[in-house]
Amino acid sequence: MPDAAPAKLTSPVIPGPAGPLEALLRSPAAPAGAALVAHPHPRLGGTMRTKVVYRTARLLSERFSLAALRFNFRGVGASAGEYDGGAGETEDLVVAAAWLRALQPAGSFVLSGFSFGSLCALRAAARLAPRALLLIGVPIDRDEPAGTIPKDTRVVWIQGDRDAFSSAARAREMARARGWTFLVVPGADHFFTGRLGEFENAAGDALAAYLPM
Repeated sequence: MPDAAPAKLTSPVIPGPAGPLEALLRSPAAPAGAALVAHPHPRLGGTMRTKVVYRTARLLSERFSLAALRFNFRGVGASAGEYDGGAGETEDLVVAAAWLRALQPAGSFVLSGFSFGSLCALRAAARLAPRALLLIGVPIDRDEPAGTIPKDTRVVWIQGDRDAFSSAARAREMARARGWTFLVVPGADHFFTGRLGEFENAAGDALAAYLPM
């Protein structure tokens, strides 16, 4: 059997609420669905090219054959607009997800966010109703995560046990109270420095319980 065709990487520009949004779309030859990955805090250097964001999009594309979109929030990179404290960025996410689902309406939809992006994903979950919500490094020591999760959405929360912005013990309690899957990568900091492979394996194995292979 010949090798599968490689995924195609394109750079779409998405019409956003505050102006055009810069994006990168990784598309398998035969997508089985779609995934969106939101990046960390714009004022702390977060972009769609942050390593965790890149690796998450690659994982979702390669392992689950999803068309994986990452984009820059307003005011980041070539995206128009200015930082809006999370409210406007959540709207950016919702619009980007709608654009993606119009492009790839069939199959599963996975919503994911890293750090600040995870807070935006949580706030948007009720409107987007993803099959799976992958939360990475939720900064609960800085912000109280808020959002309503649709009853059919499965949530996977993963972080490092040395995350400076999220107590692993408190995060585990919060996830347990909500019935979410919670995973810790031993020895990993907020950015999973030196532990990105372990992060990918753990996240992929957890998502495999909820997504067709």
